[in-house]
Amino acid sequence: MKNRYLNMLVLLGLASSFVSAGTEVKIDFNDIPKDIMSVAQELLPEAKFTSANTEEETDGTFVYEIQGKIKDGRKVEVDILKNGKIEEFEVEFSRDMVPGAVLKSLESKLPGFKPSYIEASHSASKKVIAYEFVGTRDGKDFDVDVSADGRKIELADQ
Repeated sequence: MKNRYLNMLVLLGLASSFVSAGTEVKIDFNDIPKDIMSVAQELLPEAKFTSANTEEETDGTFVYEIQGKIKDGRKVEVDILKNGKIEEFEVEFSRDMVPGAVLKSLESKLPGFKPSYIEASHSASKKVIAYEFVGTRDGKDFDVDVSADGRKIELADQ
């Protein structure tokens, strides 16, 4: 019973720190401005980009999100601001690519969580800044963001 109470407190704490996303709009791949597309191609020259959308974040920031795959078949997404600055890029990761400290932290904060999809968020300098885990716990779907060092965990809105 004590463990169940502790788990509920952890979930309530996580729920109070939701990460908010903006409004996404799918766009035709050919409508990506050439200067924006060239930034994505320069960052990940081996990627084959195939789709895109725009997102206006809750703070009004406008972002082009360009999706594709790299040579080994993993999904990628490059998020580029209107001015051509890279906001971040995300690469699909397998569980064995995630540092043990991050996995241990996730398991201690959300025991029984089963990830079905993992991606690593990178800065423009290609440094991992966070991990996003999509999965389930007790039959409920969760989207969980974990800092690169595993110290900060937030539930993202669905």
